[in-house]
Formats: sequence, structure tokens, C-alpha cells
Amino acid sequence: MDSERSFIPHPSFLIPDFCVLHLDCGREWRGGQAQVFNLCKGLQAAGVRQVLASPPASPLLLRAMETGIPVAGVNMHGEFDIFSAWKLKKLIQSQNVTLIHTHDAHAHALACWAAPRNMPIAVSRRVDFAISKNWLSRRKYFDPRVSYLSISNGVADVLKQGGIPAEKIYLVPSGVDATRFTYQVPREKMREEFGIPNDAPVIGTIGSLVDHKGHQYLIDAAPRVLERYPNARFVLVGDGSLEQALKAQVAERKLQASFVFTGRRNDVETFLSSFDVFALSSHLEGLCTSVIDAQLFALPVAATRTGGVPDLVIHEQTGLLAAPKNPQELADAILQLLGDGVLAKRLGEAGRAHALAGFTADKTVEKTIAAYAAIIKRT
Repeated sequence: MDSERSFIPHPSFLIPDFCVLHLDCGREWRGGQAQVFNLCKGLQAAGVRQVLASPPASPLLLRAMETGIPVAGVNMHGEFDIFSAWKLKKLIQSQNVTLIHTHDAHAHALACWAAPRNMPIAVSRRVDFAISKNWLSRRKYFDPRVSYLSISNGVADVLKQGGIPAEKIYLVPSGVDATRFTYQVPREKMREEFGIPNDAPVIGTIGSLVDHKGHQYLIDAAPRVLERYPNARFVLVGDGSLEQALKAQVAERKLQASFVFTGRRNDVETFLSSFDVFALSSHLEGLCTSVIDAQLFALPVAATRTGGVPDLVIHEQTGLLAAPKNPQELADAILQLLGDGVLAKRLGEAGRAHALAGFTADKTVEKTIAAYAAIIKRT
């Protein structure tokens, strides 16, 4: 990871005994929870006083406890859970909280119910979905106490289009812990597990099998790739609500021999070490930390031009971009990377440098602390 750090003011320089309360309602371990965990670890190392409130026995709460991060188990059941809001209010008082940092939509609403009138609320916004126009959404999004930590320029643009003033939006990209990988897993390991020949090009992707990830368009792109590379394999790592539908689509197109569905896996390094091209087919995407992981392995990336993806994949500089929901363009980008080894190597190496320069967990912590300081100063 890069060693250079800019000076970032610690929030306690502005308020003695600064304390941030993190709220995360998730009961599973997903990408959002990994981001919260990495942030809490970084803030702990920086000496920032904090408390994490999450459902009891949630994976996030348990991992935080093991790391020595102060936690509070709070069952949070949706945006109208007044009892949870009351418990959070008591927690805010007992911990002398200065600022609330929410990490999902339900937590955002609960913070608005629980926070004292003048307490700032920082909302991490990780999705590029448009702001809903119903009463509850308008109430929480335009609460004067709320500022937004946007993970990408694409997400920030959606917030601005929804009416959020630019001065209430802070760009804090998601980052990954680059040191969690060994970068020494043999290329053959994954191929041996799934019976993929060593000379077969592997196009891989990692992410939940849900609609906005657009896996159906990657499947539609496959025949065009297979025309030129008949022995290519498409490896989809992850699980989700569309798994059976996607498998049915593959079967309908008679592509079973070319596709591997791995289910959810924790050993993503095994796959990143074996892919030849990383493909992202999303039609909505806040940023995508799986792309950052791929870039850390210097993999050439073919991705869609949506949401925050162009922050990571700069067309023809750190990867190739295709229009979302356009299988032909995505296939052509994959083919270009498979067919031009010099280009693939150049883009992969540039992608790794780009990821290390701006999308590590350390960078996220630095920019979060800077945002806290700016929000406190404005309050």
C-alpha cells in the first residue's frame, strides 16, 4: 500500500472528547459491513473514540468485539422502530456522542428519530439509486442535521439531482484492505477445483446475483466471446436471489459447459489469481469494491459505464468501459482485452496503481476523518 499520507485534522482538535456512533442494521456479512468494519479498525488506530451499534450476534458486531472496538447490540427493525430509536437515544446520552454515522437506509431514518436536535448526522451513501419522493424519504434526506459521505462521483451526482446541496456532500470513496491478500495463490488452484484447462481464458466476476449487477447481460455477451474463444470459461462468484434464473438462462442458451457458478466464497483470492479478465456488467453501481480487488491483482477490467464505476475504470487508461445493458459492447471490451496482451497488461498495471493511490482502507479512513472535521466545523 502507498505510504504517503496527507495531514488530516483529528476531529478532537475541534471538539474535546469527540465520539462517533456508527449505526449499521445489517444482520449478514456483505460488502457494506466489510466497509464499516475496516473504517472502525482504522478509526481505532487513529485514536478516534467510537461506538458501533448493530444487531446482537450480527457478524459485524462479533468481528468488531473481537477487535476491541466498543459495541452495543441493538435490534433495529426498520425505519419506524421507535423502540430502537429510544434505545439509541439513551446510548447517545450515555456515550456522550458528538456525531452519528449511519451506514444503511434504515439506520439513516433511525438516526433522524434518535439524534438530539443539533447533533450532526453523517450518512454513508453507497448506492446510486434515485432518492424516493415519498414523505419518509423526503423527511430523512432533507433533515438539516444530515450530511452525506458519497462513495463516488456517480453517487454524489444522484444526490445532487435529488436536490441535496453540493456543500452537504463529501466524497469519501470506499477502500479495501490491500494487505489481506497474499498475492501468492497459484493460478492453477481454482482451475483444478472446477476442471478448467490452464489454456482456457477465464472471464470472472465477483458479486451478489441480484438484478442491478446485470449478470444476465454478461450471459448474453458470452456467445460473442465464445465465437472467437470456444474454450473460454465464465466464472460467477457469489450467490443471490437470481441464481436459479441465471442458471436457467445459461441452460436455455446451452452454455452450461462455459459457465461456472461457485456460490458464495470467502477465498476470493483464489479466483482473482486465476482470472484473465474481470468483467462487471452492472447497470446500477455505487462504486464496486470487487473491481478494486481485481485491480490490486493487476487484472484487466471490462466494466459498464454506470454510477461510480468510471471513478475506478477510466476508459482506455485503467480498463475498458461499455454501455450498461449492452451485451455486444461488453463482449467487444472482453475480446479486446483477451486479444491484446500488451494492452491488457498496461491497463492492469495502471489499474493497480490507481487503486493503491486512492481506494485503500487507509484512504477511506483519512477522508472520513476529514469529513467529520468539516461537518463539525459547519455545525
